[in-house]
Amino acid sequence: MDLFELYRPDHVDNPSWAAIELAHLRLEGAWSRKDLPEVIGKSKELVETIAKVVVSATGETPGDVAEFAPTVKRAQRALGRQPGADLSSGQNIRAISQAAQTLASSIGPIRNSHGTGHGRDRVPNIVEEMATVTIEAALLWSRWALRRLGHLLANYPNDLIDAVNTATGRDSLREKFRAAVIAQQPEEVQQRIGVAFGQQAAGGFGNAVEVGVEPVIDGGYDEYPIGYRVGLLMGMLLTAGGQIDITMCYAPWFVSLVSSLPEQKAREFLGQARGDVLDATWPSTWRGSTAVNPQSVVTSMRDESARVPEVYRDAYDELCDQLESVAPDAVSTE
Repeated sequence: MDLFELYRPDHVDNPSWAAIELAHLRLEGAWSRKDLPEVIGKSKELVETIAKVVVSATGETPGDVAEFAPTVKRAQRALGRQPGADLSSGQNIRAISQAAQTLASSIGPIRNSHGTGHGRDRVPNIVEEMATVTIEAALLWSRWALRRLGHLLANYPNDLIDAVNTATGRDSLREKFRAAVIAQQPEEVQQRIGVAFGQQAAGGFGNAVEVGVEPVIDGGYDEYPIGYRVGLLMGMLLTAGGQIDITMCYAPWFVSLVSSLPEQKAREFLGQARGDVLDATWPSTWRGSTAVNPQSVVTSMRDESARVPEVYRDAYDELCDQLESVAPDAVSTE
């Protein structure tokens, strides 16, 4: 790899990339002239430029006179939350990225004492090693930040949710699902994604079932975080409009998901679900044509009760009671 090589990530707009490229070219030019104070000054400028682009990408205003180290820290925090299929959240990798931030932030004091940007009464004594280490520290963090920035701008959670809600093709949906790396998402985002897949699956959309539900039901509980599983349950239970979503055929899956939760999470979900169902209504038809028989659905739910762990089976049975209490008289399917 060329010492100065930087790759433009996807989704970076032209003005932002122009600012980064200008700072990059200035650093490379300073090195080619062996202007070592300028090398140190432009190393700091490159890191600062990328950090401000990152902060702006999160919807914040970095400010032209924002302090260097806090700006880098804000960028690091935002980038560290971004998921991506080729980005590791492992503890050791996070330690390396944190070390890269420390190195980049250290350029600030070096620039203050030896770099350009301040008038001086004498030329600082700089050896080439200092300038080389400064460049390498700047580029190490810059490359990591740009890699993460592409994922931040890809907006994976919303992109995936939009895809599942708009009947995206199965292969494309699966790729977006993989790229989102749900385990790296905050719990509330995991739930949002789960709700989208649960509602679409309960609505009879096969791609949502194949990509986001069946792999979990088929024994992937350890691979799918609790927040996502709770979201699936929420989506399978109620539509976005507040109607009861669960059907006879999905009752076994619903119970499998409930049974995969630890006791506290299961009780939290089941308690919330009872409250939500209290104000819900049953639809008269499923997918606009198949008549819904609420009593048969509740019976299917009760038939599955024995599979629910005994420690919170009472809470599950109470949900079934609530579903039955809001059910109208059975609708004939004939």
